[in-house]
Amino acid sequence: VGFELWQVKAGTIFDNILVCDDPEYAKAQAEKTIVPFQKGEAEMKEEADKADAEMKKKQEEEAKNSAGDDDDDDDDEDDEDDEDDKKKKEL
Repeated sequence: VGFELWQVKAGTIFDNILVCDDPEYAKAQAEKTIVPFQKGEAEMKEEADKADAEMKKKQEEEAKNSAGDDDDDDDDEDDEDDEDDKKKKEL
């Protein structure tokens, strides 16, 4: 028996391979071992997706906040220019 497996994503693991000629036995083994494992994986993926969504939302909010902060820096320079103009007028 030979297997040729192609990975879609790096790091994919193939285990729990069963080779038999009894479909009922294969189905029973799948229900016993693979189905609970798949449920656990699905729950972990949901949690990871939620965490990724929260992180992305936080990054977007930080980007919006930092974009608003850039305008404040320009005001300081304008104030300095106004002071220089007043000094020149006094001379």
